[in-house]
Order: sequence, then structure tokens, then C-alpha cells
Amino acid sequence: MGAVQPKCCATQNQDAPNTMGEAASETKLLGDQPIPPVGKPLWLAEAEEFVALQKQKEAEQARRIQQLADERAEEERKAKENEEKKAEEDAKAKEVDKKKKTSTSTKKPPAKSPTPNLEDQVKTKASPPVAAVAEPPALSAPPEEEKSKEAEQQQKIDEAVKAAKELADAKFEFEVKCVSARGLRDADWLEGTSDPYCLCEAVGKVKSKFKTKTVNNKENPVWNQAAKMQLCRGDKLKFSIFDQDTGKADDFLGYAELSFEQLSIGFEGELALKDASDTAQKVEAFVKVRVRNLGACLPK
Repeated sequence: MGAVQPKCCATQNQDAPNTMGEAASETKLLGDQPIPPVGKPLWLAEAEEFVALQKQKEAEQARRIQQLADERAEEERKAKENEEKKAEEDAKAKEVDKKKKTSTSTKKPPAKSPTPNLEDQVKTKASPPVAAVAEPPALSAPPEEEKSKEAEQQQKIDEAVKAAKELADAKFEFEVKCVSARGLRDADWLEGTSDPYCLCEAVGKVKSKFKTKTVNNKENPVWNQAAKMQLCRGDKLKFSIFDQDTGKADDFLGYAELSFEQLSIGFEGELALKDASDTAQKVEAFVKVRVRNLGACLPK
């Protein structure tokens, strides 16, 4: 009874630091900072920059080809003018020669002796007047400098056309992932549901494809399978869904496509399937895919 009870609320040390107040102040300061916005994915920014660079190269290439074609047309025009000028000069030279020949033939021959001897007659027949024979005008060959310019111009055009063709035939590598599908029709009438798989194939210059695994008895299958594929400009990707069957051909459940323009900047999302129904009733089905542009393939 007489023992002194300890005080539950002892007086705190005045010299102890007020850590609670500092923590609250620091928390308040951190909470006041704005949340930075989420930017574009790095691969999307690189893909857009790559597409812009390719378009700039194509425009520069087209401009260069047009410039070379204009220069070639100008060279041909100048060559044609030179030919016409030479033809006029040749015609004038022929006209002058014709006048000289006419004036020489109209001159009276020198008076002959009344009794020419045989030696004079032979000399007269053997040596006709020199002025009576007109020499043909010499054909002027095109200068070697013009030939070299034409050859150089043609070489530039050939190089520009070759570069444009190489750019059109350049291959690009993509990472293609078949994620899932939903709303597929039931192609198995007797028991169970469809056993779907996805066939992804390149349509165009490059022939490549890959097939996912088969998911049994699922109208909303999930595959999550990816592969690397190569495509050229103008190609497209086709995603076809089939129901795997035993003993007969696989049933077709629909398809979707992506153009090269969509692939070049990357794509991730659902695509509506075409021809998803085999009856008059419409079926709304979708396939989910993801495509990333990995850049141009380096030549070997």
C-alpha cells in the first residue's frame, strides 16, 4: 500500500529531438510533389523516329531521281540542238560546194590548138579539172567530252534507281505475339467447344509464318506465344484462327490483318475477326495481338 507507484505518463526529456514533427514535415513535402506523367514507351518513340527517318530518306531519294531525270532531259535537248545546228552547217557547206561546181562548169574551156598532137589529147583525158570534183563534207563525230558527261549522267541515274530498289526491298524484323482470343463460335456441335489455335503469316514479298499451341475446349483461349518475323514494305500480317479437329479438316473461325504502316509504329490490342460465323447469324469475335518493330535487318 505504501509503495510508490511509477507514473505512467512520465515527463519527456525536453532536450530530445522532435523526430515526429520532422517526419510529418518531410512526408508533407514529399506528398506535395506532383506525380510525373507517364511518357511513351521507349520502343514506340524509337519506332516513330525510325518511320520518320525512312520517310525522309524516301522523299530525298525521289527528289534526287527527279533531279537526275531533269538533268538528263536537259542534256538530251542540248544534244538535239547541236545535231540540228550541225545539220544546218552541213547543208550550207553543200550549198556552197554546189555553187562552186556550177560556177566552174560554166567557165569556157581554154582554146585548143587547131592540130593537137596525140600526147596533149592523152594528158587532157587522164587529168580532169580538179575543181570539177567536189569532196564530200566530213562527218563530225560527237566530242569525247559530251560522251563522258552522258555516261556519267546515266551512271548517276542507275545508282539512284538501284538505291530506291534496295530501299523498297529492305527487310524489317518484328516481334509478333499472339496473346488471346474471345467470342469464338463453337465449331464442335456434338460435345465440348472449339479447340482453337492461331496461325500468323506474312503476306507479300516475304513468306514466313508461325503457329501457336492448341487450347482444348476454350471459346476464349489464351496462348501468349511470340516469334520473330521479317517483312518488307507493303507486306502485311494475317492472323487466322482455326479449330483443330481429328479425322477432318480444321474449322475456320475467322481472321484479322495488320498493314505495314500499322506494324511500323507498333501495335497492341484487339482486332475484330472477319468471317467469324459460318451462318447468317453474326458472330462478334476478337483476337488480341502485340507487334513490336525491332528495326531494319542488316545485309549479310
